[in-house]
Amino acid sequence: MEEVTLLIRRFPAHEFAVRRLYASDPEFKEVCEHYATATRALECWKTDEDKAAEWGEMIKELEDEVLEFLAATARAR
Repeated sequence: MEEVTLLIRRFPAHEFAVRRLYASDPEFKEVCEHYATATRALECWKTDEDKAAEWGEMIKELEDEVLEFLAATARAR
């Protein structure tokens, strides 16, 4: 569950919601898996400025998606 750990580190105030969504929502779980992949890729490519920028942008987009999931969950309550 590296995916959850990475997102909890990034959004610690949302730990409970991240864990709940990861366990119950396949689409959210897929976003989490993509986030972990992108984070690992960024670490591998950190010495290549162009590749690092591409992966950094992907991570930002995935973080925005995660925030959308979290906002939707908060609105549904």
